[in-house]
Amino acid sequence: MKQHQSPYLNKRKKTIEFHIELGEAQHISLAGSFNHWAKDELQMKCNKDGSWKIEIPMLPRGRYHYKFLIDDKMWMEDIENPLREPDGVAGWNSILTV
Repeated sequence: MKQHQSPYLNKRKKTIEFHIELGEAQHISLAGSFNHWAKDELQMKCNKDGSWKIEIPMLPRGRYHYKFLIDDKMWMEDIENPLREPDGVAGWNSILTV
């Protein structure tokens, strides 16, 4: 069970936590401007309840765009994060401000 809304800046641990509820997925990764949109670099872990989570080191101050890649075929914005902008294709990028 997740404890925080996504994304969560954990200043005590100096990490950023991302969460997504998508039990039917087989594989989810996190990609964004902070890792040059690498599709396979940040793999999320599935919990027993079907929620997914990843914790990354705190990023330098700034504004970043990100998405989740579901099963290596569908990009999805972070629906828990109301901050988003058009991605220039036909979808949305979620925004993270550190």
